[in-house]
Amino acid sequence: MSPLHRAGAENGSSIDEIGRDDAYPLIRDERACIVTALRLGWWMADAYHHGQHAEPHAFVEARPAVPPAKLSNLTEMSAHRRMRMYLDGVDVALAQIADLTRHTGPVPDTSAARALLPDLGQPDPADPVPLLLALDDLNVEVLRWAMAANHRVGLAYRLGRSVADTVRAGDVTQLLRQFGGRQVQISRWLDELASVLPPYSAAVVRRSLAAWASAVDRAGHGDPTEPTPATLSRALRGQGDLWRDVLTGGLHPRDLLDEEDYAVIARNLIIRDRRLVAQAARGIFWPVLVPLLLVLFAVVGVSAAAAAGSPTTRATVALVGLGAGLAAIWRSVSGPALAVAGEVNRPLLDSELTARMALRLNRPLTTAQVSAKAAPRTRRQRRPDETGRSKYVARVSRVDLP
Repeated sequence: MSPLHRAGAENGSSIDEIGRDDAYPLIRDERACIVTALRLGWWMADAYHHGQHAEPHAFVEARPAVPPAKLSNLTEMSAHRRMRMYLDGVDVALAQIADLTRHTGPVPDTSAARALLPDLGQPDPADPVPLLLALDDLNVEVLRWAMAANHRVGLAYRLGRSVADTVRAGDVTQLLRQFGGRQVQISRWLDELASVLPPYSAAVVRRSLAAWASAVDRAGHGDPTEPTPATLSRALRGQGDLWRDVLTGGLHPRDLLDEEDYAVIARNLIIRDRRLVAQAARGIFWPVLVPLLLVLFAVVGVSAAAAAGSPTTRATVALVGLGAGLAAIWRSVSGPALAVAGEVNRPLLDSELTARMALRLNRPLTTAQVSAKAAPRTRRQRRPDETGRSKYVARVSRVDLP
């Protein structure tokens, strides 16, 4: 029996009272647990990146006697103070995950990494390599613990760490490497975690990630209609913040939509519904409607012929029978048809919403693409013989030549 199952058995809690999971059915709040693990992975990636690129200071200035004009910002922290903040966040996230998964055993410890940090007020360490090695060991330990505690928790940790590494700003080679197939694995993790992530978040981020991968690939091949890799790299960090907010529930994708977006969604949905209705009508006309109509006409004809009275009476009987028959056919067909339409229309609506929300989520990419497409139109194409010539100096005409 796993530690999670053993803890649940000792507490005597019913499985039905706790959120179920495919691997281990003993999670208090599965969505909160998955989101916390995703944040933990992102936090660990940020900590390692900070340890790699932080500039160590030779000394730490003493606090001035006069208070600053404003409270100190995050970027004004020394490198090891900020690293302590990251490690504190790791401890908090691990404690939350252990509580949500009812884990009673030991959790990964950050003491080895903390031991390599100097005391507050002391200079930053000159050699960051031991700290980076300790952070990597901590990452492996957290990954091992998370995967053993719950498979989805481990995937969420890997997802957060991988997305954070994907949105790092870098040179052209690094940007192409970040989108050199990593997005395929990230998309698989998003598919697997879609049911426990916030609504629409997995599908929207997956579609947005695919758009970014396509743009980076075209920019890497020198497509003049796409922004340069350097421009994409600068815009990628802002896109990463949006992805993180959506995946962790801080930003609902629907909040990005406005009235115009809903009008576009309604129009597209009506067009798709009209096509589906036409296809369905063609599909059931000959095998269903035609036999029913033939039977109806035969019954109405026999009833009218057998009816006693004047021709007007017979025509009235025929019309009443025809109306009743058509109403019966409509009731028999419309009920299942409307039920099927409701089942089919919901995925169509979700698809249209996802496409529109992903488009709005790609604001950094869209802005960069608009700027790249507008730049060629604002620059006048010069002839080869005009290279280096100012546009304010008139060209020499043939009359002026000796």
